[in-house]
Amino acid sequence: MEPGLDTSYLGQLQRREPDAIEKWFETFADGLYTYVFYRVDRDEQAAADVVQDTFLEALGRIEQFDPDRGTMAAWLTTLSRNHITRTLKAKGRLATANHWQSVDKALLASFQRLATDPLPPEILERRETRDLVQMTLASIPGNYRTVLILYYHRGLSLRDIATRAKKSEGAVKVLLHRARQTFKEAFSRLVDVQSWEGGQP
Repeated sequence: MEPGLDTSYLGQLQRREPDAIEKWFETFADGLYTYVFYRVDRDEQAAADVVQDTFLEALGRIEQFDPDRGTMAAWLTTLSRNHITRTLKAKGRLATANHWQSVDKALLASFQRLATDPLPPEILERRETRDLVQMTLASIPGNYRTVLILYYHRGLSLRDIATRAKKSEGAVKVLLHRARQTFKEAFSRLVDVQSWEGGQP
């Protein structure tokens, strides 16, 4: 089950207990905001409105959430898409929504090897990729984000990272592997139109 989303907590959320709702929002709002922000042309107010509307919709439908079918983050991402489209349409920027829906599939294919290979420099130079990488990094656990940044962006060796983290080199190697896999899955979710497993919100 998704970290911080056990059965007891889900029950509290379904009963609309204020503390549970606050914790839910604090846990997932930043990642969702980052996702929305880029897709509404970096419009801060529009992003904030979409996030609010998405959480309100999700709370009204919280009984429909099934953790066996996908993560809460992915479910919220899926729900946000209709709100993003409506917002962009109201602002006369539907082309932006269409652009994100048709992001070059070759871009996604380039990341399918991420579990074993580094990010290709030619891919990182594309604006869409830079945005998506930032969105993805913001949506994964902090320890995974840190090891990816240290290894790929700062060029530190496994030994150097292990020294910094006061861990064994083997432990860092395992962490890096898991971070790559998590990044790949999160990136795939951001690019793929059917982001929630099963394709059903």
